[in-house]
Amino acid sequence: MSDLLPYLIGGLANGALYGLLALGFVLVYRATSVVNFAIGEFLLVGAYLTYTFALFLPLPLAMLAALPVAFLFGLLVERGFVRPLLGRSVVAVIMATIGLAAALDGGVQLVWGPDLKYLRGELPQLGFQVGEVFVPSRALWNLLLALPLGLILLWLLRRSRYGILVRAISEREVAALALGIPTARILAGVWGISALLATLAGALLAVASGVGHNLVFLGLKVFPVAILGGLDSVGGALLAGFILGILEALSQRYLEPILPGFTEALPFVVVLLVLLVRPYGLLGERQIERV
Repeated sequence: MSDLLPYLIGGLANGALYGLLALGFVLVYRATSVVNFAIGEFLLVGAYLTYTFALFLPLPLAMLAALPVAFLFGLLVERGFVRPLLGRSVVAVIMATIGLAAALDGGVQLVWGPDLKYLRGELPQLGFQVGEVFVPSRALWNLLLALPLGLILLWLLRRSRYGILVRAISEREVAALALGIPTARILAGVWGISALLATLAGALLAVASGVGHNLVFLGLKVFPVAILGGLDSVGGALLAGFILGILEALSQRYLEPILPGFTEALPFVVVLLVLLVRPYGLLGERQIERV
């Protein structure tokens, strides 16, 4: 057990970040029906923003300073790339987000360069020892930041006025416009929140692994997490993040020595198996159409 617990703790820590990133992805999809293929680049931009602020500020303050800038970045993306495409075909919007991902990828390398960079400073140490098991500070920070934020966002979507308006727009956008709901402003805020969540996840990942193009590949795990939880379920995204994080940790411990490389494919294998039983994901809303 003392050998297994460090893997489980690491799995929970990674799962918290997967869930946090998937929250922003699912929020955008639920409100606008747009599949944001640039979510990995959102994470990368957020990590580089944190790195830039960390050159002048202590790391905790740099992370806080990056969040409003990331929110503004999300607003600009919605206004410049997404809003002009509303009403177009799904394929056009998908191609636009893929093009946005390529543009952001190239822009990041143009501004910050292709080299791997490391954040200056560190977060306060919270690690502690329990018997033979050491709980690292990184795992605690991931859980302390990602889990409460995810629960607060879930509560806001269900109970707050803003959350009710987002749900109304996601159900019937034309009806929401007819009722005088400021749809454009609310949808822009959704993209801003998505960029903010991606930035926080990117900053926490960068603390452990540095800032570089490798973060984009980590960001791609948002797709199996979001699909597993249900593309329209914010709570499902958080739950699926923890599930896949723990399964990856167990695979790293028991399967990786036997099947090298299997851990990287595991999230997609799990999603495939679950979708065979529940095509709408673990907590996704079941859609029934009468024909």
